[in-house]
Amino acid sequence: MARGPVRELELLDERGVEQAADAVEQLTKFLRAHPTPTTHVQLVPESPNEVTKIVVPSVAFGFFVDVLAELANGNAVTVAPVHAELTTQQAADILNVSRPYLVKLLDEREIPYRRVGNRRKVLLADLLDYKSRDEAMRRQIADELTQQAQEIGLTY
Repeated sequence: MARGPVRELELLDERGVEQAADAVEQLTKFLRAHPTPTTHVQLVPESPNEVTKIVVPSVAFGFFVDVLAELANGNAVTVAPVHAELTTQQAADILNVSRPYLVKLLDEREIPYRRVGNRRKVLLADLLDYKSRDEAMRRQIADELTQQAQEIGLTY
């Protein structure tokens, strides 16, 4: 796993999925029972002589639980800071579209970008903003279609 502005995690094997699911269950129960701004964590190696204690903001710990939950569901996870600049391929992967379609969105100014040499770079924050707008528009269209279907008496 490479370190950098975008970090991609590999899929877990069956044992890893089970461990992640168990951890999510236990950590979720703990966080619900102890809603505090920080969480104290003890890291215990197999030989418990060297216990390391750390304090983690509960928000960050919650993100950790979210990552584990996605891994437990068999999903790959990418962690990136909001200010990260993405390649067009990375951006397309996040939107689950082809790179040529993403380039079309960029050319149509649907998503802001900047050029670095002959390459386009997209801010993750701008990409997530577009994704949110697109999902809201899709929900609105689906709601309108549902309402129209109900008005004319269509049942499914």
